[in-house]
Amino acid sequence: MAEIMRKFKVILVVLLIFSCNDSEQSKKEKVAYNKFNKLTKFVDIYANDIIKKGNVNSLAVAIYKDGKMYQNYYGEIDKGTSNKPNDNSLFEIASITKTFTGSLVAKAVLEGKISLDDDIRKYLEGEYLNLEFEGQPITIKCLLTHSMGLKNKLTKGFEDIRNKVTNGSYDFRTDFYDIDDLLEELKTVEVNEKPGTVYAYNSLGSELLAHILEKVHEKPFKGQMNVFFRELGMYNTYLNKSQEYKGRLVNGYKGDELAPLDFDPVYGAAGGAISTLPDLAIYMKYLVDNKNEPWVKESSRLLFEDKEEDDQVGYLWQNIGFAQEEGYYYSKTGTSNRVQSGVLICPDSNYGIIVMANNTSEKAQNDWLTLFFSDIEPDVIKYPRLNLFSVLKSEFPNDLKTFYAEFNKRRKDTLNYFLKEVTLNNFGYELLNKGFKKEAINVFNVYTEVFPNNANAYDSLGEAFFIVEDYKKALINFKKALELNPEMETSKDYIKKIKDIIKQQS
Repeated sequence: MAEIMRKFKVILVVLLIFSCNDSEQSKKEKVAYNKFNKLTKFVDIYANDIIKKGNVNSLAVAIYKDGKMYQNYYGEIDKGTSNKPNDNSLFEIASITKTFTGSLVAKAVLEGKISLDDDIRKYLEGEYLNLEFEGQPITIKCLLTHSMGLKNKLTKGFEDIRNKVTNGSYDFRTDFYDIDDLLEELKTVEVNEKPGTVYAYNSLGSELLAHILEKVHEKPFKGQMNVFFRELGMYNTYLNKSQEYKGRLVNGYKGDELAPLDFDPVYGAAGGAISTLPDLAIYMKYLVDNKNEPWVKESSRLLFEDKEEDDQVGYLWQNIGFAQEEGYYYSKTGTSNRVQSGVLICPDSNYGIIVMANNTSEKAQNDWLTLFFSDIEPDVIKYPRLNLFSVLKSEFPNDLKTFYAEFNKRRKDTLNYFLKEVTLNNFGYELLNKGFKKEAINVFNVYTEVFPNNANAYDSLGEAFFIVEDYKKALINFKKALELNPEMETSKDYIKKIKDIIKQQS
C-alpha cells in the first residue's frame, strides 16, 4: 500500500509540473495573440484612414508573422454600393505572376534541365543571329533579370496588343498575338547593349521563359502553372482566365474612371494571373515557412544588381536585399489596369505582407505605398513591440492632454513600445498647433534623443523654440540640423530670420 501511495505521489507531482508548464505556455500564447490582435487593430486603423482619403476604393491586406495570419478587406469595390471585397473576390495580380514563372525556372535549373548561362537560342528554332552584342548572347539569366540589352523593350506587335489592352480597345474575338508572332518578331529586334549589364524592366523575357519551359518539359506552360498553383494549395488562382471569371473579378479604377479588364497576351507569364487574397496569403505563408526548401532559396536569391539605378533582381523577384532589423527580404509589385498589388517576404524575420488596392491613379498608388511601407511594415518589423502612437491613438482618440501624459509615462518602456520618426514629428506639431508649446518642445526633445542623427528632429525642435521666442536654443538646434544635413533649407531660413530679429533688437 505504501508503495502504491509513493507511485501515486510521483504521478501527481509529474502531472502538476506538466500542468504548470502547460499553464505557463498557455499564458505566453495568450499574451502573444493579444499583442498580435492589437497589431492587427492598428492595421485596420491605418487601412481605414487610407480609405477615408478617398483616393482608393477598396483594399485587401494580409499579414503573416511568426506563424499567425491576418486578412481583412476595407472600403467598397465600387463607391456607394457597399460591395466590400471578400474571400471569393479575384484580383488581377499583374506582374506578381512573374514570380511564379521565375519559380518554375528555378525548379528547372535545380533539375539540371536549364542553366542560367544558357544562350536562349539553344531553345529557339531557326536562326537568331541578332540576339547577341559583340559576341555576348542573351542568356536565361538575362531574361530573369530584365537585362536583355534590347534597344526596345517590346516588339512592335507585342506593344500594340498591350496598348489595346491598356486603353480598353482589345477585342478577344478578333485581336490575336501568340508565341509564333513573338518569335517571328524576335528575329528583327536590335540588341544594342551587352546582355546582362543593363537593367530594363520588360514583359518580353517572361514570355520567352514560358516558351523555354514548354520546350524543356514538353508540356504546355499553362498546365505547368496550374499544377504549381495546386501544389502550393492555391485553388482559386488562374492563368489567363479573366474572361471566364469576369463575374468574380474586382472592378478597378484609375481615379474616378472604371478601368478596362486587363489581359496578358501570349502565355500570360508576365502578368496574366488572377487570384484571391486567401490564395496569395497561402503563397506568402509557404515562402516564409519553407525558406530552406531548395527551389524557394534558389528562386529568391540575388542574380543581378545595378548599383547606379539601385535595382536588385532575382528570378523575376525584385528589391532583394538585407536590412539591419529584418534581415533578408525580397518583394514584387504588380500594376494592372485595375489593381495595384504587392507582396513582401522577409524569411529571416518570419513575416510577409500583401496589400492590394483597386485604384491605380497616382494618388491611389501613393496611398498604397504609404499604407504598405510607412504604416504596416514598420509595425510588423518591430512586433511584438507595439507602435506607442497607435496604442495611444486607439486608447485616447480625442483626448490630447491624456494622450501626452501617457506618452510621457510609457515612452521609456522600450521593451513593449517603439517610436517612429514621422509620428513623433507629427505629434509634436499637433501639440504645437493646439497651443501645447511646452509639451511640443518635450516631444521634439524626445525626437532628438531617440533619433540623434536625424536632422529633421533638430529642425523641428528649433522651430518650436523659435515659436516660444527662445532664439538662443532655436539657433543651437538649427545649426545642429545643418551639421547633419547641410541642405536643410528650413534651418537656413530660420537662422536668417533669427539674425534679422537679433539685429533689430540690438
